[in-house]
Amino acid sequence: MTCCDRTIQNAATLEKTAEGIAVHVDKSVDPKKVFAMVESCQTGRCDCMSEEVKAKVSAMEVSQGTEGTTIRIHGTVSEEEIQEVMGRSTKAL
Repeated sequence: MTCCDRTIQNAATLEKTAEGIAVHVDKSVDPKKVFAMVESCQTGRCDCMSEEVKAKVSAMEVSQGTEGTTIRIHGTVSEEEIQEVMGRSTKAL
């Protein structure tokens, strides 16, 4: 697998939190690409998330740390739903 073959699904792990789901993206992924991907979701320019899942998300925020980039998805969405969304994402990281 080359760098350009990586997608969010094979570069991240999920964690259930009190607010929703945290997506921990590997530190080898450029944080700018993660921020751009989330901005795309927040502005409705992505088609990975169904309308049903979008309705369950109340907020998304991204933070950069020493271990990588974390996307915090607030709402009533499940890990399984986010896993499915990540599986539909074709954006190279």
